[in-house]
Amino acid sequence: MKFSKEIKAGLIALLAIVGFVILFQFMKGKSLFTTDNIFYAKFDNVEGLAASNPVSINGLKVGQVDKIIPITEKDGKIHFVVKVTVDDNFEFSKKSTLEIFEPGLMSGKEMRVNLAYGSPMAKDGDTLDGAFKLSMMNNISSQVGPVKDQLQIVLKRVDSLTNNANQILNEQNRAEIRALLINLNRTVASFEGTSRQTNALLANNDPRIQKMLDNANLATISARSAIDKYGKVADAVDVQKLNNTIDKLSVTADKLNGVISGIQNGEGSLGKLAKDEQLYNNLNTASDNLNKLLEDMKANPKRYINFSVFGKNNKD
Repeated sequence: MKFSKEIKAGLIALLAIVGFVILFQFMKGKSLFTTDNIFYAKFDNVEGLAASNPVSINGLKVGQVDKIIPITEKDGKIHFVVKVTVDDNFEFSKKSTLEIFEPGLMSGKEMRVNLAYGSPMAKDGDTLDGAFKLSMMNNISSQVGPVKDQLQIVLKRVDSLTNNANQILNEQNRAEIRALLINLNRTVASFEGTSRQTNALLANNDPRIQKMLDNANLATISARSAIDKYGKVADAVDVQKLNNTIDKLSVTADKLNGVISGIQNGEGSLGKLAKDEQLYNNLNTASDNLNKLLEDMKANPKRYINFSVFGKNNKD
């Protein structure tokens, strides 16, 4: 059976296409002769994961990332659904997680199945929980970040202290500090001179110091004598008599308070005199009239006293 040139060209083209598809799938790591299970996981950030990246279980490659599907929620939040294919020869629990990780410093992102045990078993098309593990560089960066922030705060404080020190050590303050040091040196020198003079006086047994010490001893003896006398007087005091005297004074004070209270309440002559305003006014009036009468008697004594040497009455 002979084929025409067109049929031969078509068959060759078809075989080339099939071969290209097989080669492409092989380059992507897919096998055309095995059946894979498909699983999904949801992530907020895929951290550079790409399609065709390998999927492993305990370090053994069992599949690959097939597709990364971005999904936008109604509120504008974006998350990613990662579709992976896993060889159906591997069965694991649905409690297992799909984790994005970075195996080395120079390698790209990969995914692995973190195995968990217990039923139910994962089935084709199930959605597993997604997890993410920081890479070594990200981990170091996360730890260095707080240290960097603290270092910046410390540097700011050091800069502030430096500025304050510069303000303190300006020309005027340096001059004042120099003057203070000069005065301090003079004071120390004065103390040294005084110390030398004191040592000289003590070494030579200066009579003035001896006289001063004698006066101090006399003052101490006088004070001790006064204290002894005071102690003797205190011993001679009869405490019982002193207490009786204080009790009598207390009774007298109570009586005096009673008299004053009676006067304030209008009791007795003094109380009536203090409280009766009319009596007070009458006494003032009588006193005033008496003063006027005495003044008139002084001015006109003949008006009140008449006498004659010869027994006759004198007339005005």
